Amino acid sequence: MKRKWYRLMLLIAITLCGCSASKETDIQRAQWGEDDIAEKEMEAEEMETQDGSQADVETSAPTKEEVFAMRERVLDGMTAKEIQRLTENIKVANLCMESAYLNENLFEKLDDRESLYWNYFDEKGDIQIGWSYDGSRQKMKEIMEREALSLEEFYAGYGTPVMVYNRFDAGNFMELIEEMKETVKNERLQDDLRRMIDETELAAKTHEMEHAYMIYQLLHDMDYYLLRYGVEDVGKYVKDVSTVIKYYGVLSVYENREDL
Repeated sequence: MKRKWYRLMLLIAITLCGCSASKETDIQRAQWGEDDIAEKEMEAEEMETQDGSQADVETSAPTKEEVFAMRERVLDGMTAKEIQRLTENIKVANLCMESAYLNENLFEKLDDRESLYWNYFDEKGDIQIGWSYDGSRQKMKEIMEREALSLEEFYAGYGTPVMVYNRFDAGNFMELIEEMKETVKNERLQDDLRRMIDETELAAKTHEMEHAYMIYQLLHDMDYYLLRYGVEDVGKYVKDVSTVIKYYGVLSVYENREDL
């Protein structure tokens, strides 16, 4: 699973982080047949049993049948266009945030409340997410020692800001999720979308990493275990399925799975 994660949070019309995610094209592709998919599902069950996450039925990943049944239930009453829009936006948001998690150590960076990565939540347009220095570590160390500079002072004097274009800040993301929530008829799914909005607001206000991480978990489960079925829809295209099969169990829609 340790592939360092794809790109950064919430591109298209649904990002907290206007990253230029390349979606599945960023994923190293491999062809899988139906037998391979079934094998992946068995591997998922074995892996999660080993780490204890399937110790009780409350936290075990929904089966394919449960995902399909729940999807039909929670999307009932929505138009085909509304369903497509919700599915695509959640998918892109998940892939963008997953990319940052895997490739950019997103949550490690956000664990520092002063990290420039919080600009993804705070600002839109051209934002700074870091510093670069076009020189060797040894040269950098020599300058810092000679001039008695802190790391921040060194970058301010010798570094180059790392800039990206962020299309949507936290406020824009909350507005978009609220807009999609209004098209949903199912109260449980409305609750999950409302929680996503609340966690985004808290993340922006407090700069506490835990809220950003909860946004990711909600997006992940909603994409791979509700609006799509990740083991099949994504698993056939990737060599490492450990991210796809991971289940966080954060969606309220699955609190009464015995009814399915």
